[in-house]
Amino acid sequence: MKKLIVTIIISITFSACIKEAAHKKFEPKFVVEGVIENGAVPVVKVMHNIPTNYIINEEQLEALIVRWASVKVSGGGEEEYLTLTRNDNVFPYLFYVGSSLKGKAGQQYKLEVKYNNDIFLSETEVPLYTPAIKDVSYEWLDPEKAQPTVSIDNVNPEANYLLFTKLNTQHDFYSTTPRGIKAIDQAGKQFTVSLLRTRSILDSTNASRYYAKGDEITIKVSNVSATSYTLWSAVSQQGLALSFLNYSSNFSGNIVGNAVGVWYGANSSFKKLTIQ
Repeated sequence: MKKLIVTIIISITFSACIKEAAHKKFEPKFVVEGVIENGAVPVVKVMHNIPTNYIINEEQLEALIVRWASVKVSGGGEEEYLTLTRNDNVFPYLFYVGSSLKGKAGQQYKLEVKYNNDIFLSETEVPLYTPAIKDVSYEWLDPEKAQPTVSIDNVNPEANYLLFTKLNTQHDFYSTTPRGIKAIDQAGKQFTVSLLRTRSILDSTNASRYYAKGDEITIKVSNVSATSYTLWSAVSQQGLALSFLNYSSNFSGNIVGNAVGVWYGANSSFKKLTIQ
């Protein structure tokens, strides 16, 4: 836990340095981040935000997580109250997960979060189109640094792609640099993107943005709605290292109520890659 706290302090300080001038006066809010994928159960994180230059100890870090919220997802004639789940390999390590309701392509889904007297609402959709990954590969930048690439079949000009990678030792996928690509901006029937690794909060502060020999990676390409893509682009432009903690007051997202954050649907494809 001490390592985790140090990482948070460093990341928040860095974020504050690059965006200090743009920040308004801090306003306490809840933070809601959730996703529902085609064929998968919804996952929702609920926390309190903090100022970007705020240093927290272990007890305060624990207190940021909202444990006793009522989280409901509904759509397509179904609804489900999500269950609070713990996983110490990710942060926040307490989050809400569905069990029976799964996302369906083309379906709209509503999110309702209740906590004490606060109610937060949002709505999103799971896109119809599933990305077509043609190939994954990598190139050596030097004897110790490999950079993965993904080639995507550009058959749907309306697609909006978010890009992620995950080591086989990691529980979650993490967004890459670039974070996303709009199909309409790409020429030709196929395009290739070189990916830089984004450090997770559980990585050491000197973790490389590249990969090494023997690394086993899964590359994920998610098609999201134009609205969801715009929201995540706004997050990236703010330089938020830890979006679930330090959203600035310049960003509101698509959560209605005294909260900021993003609720989005995705239709994803996956490919495995081993650096040899």
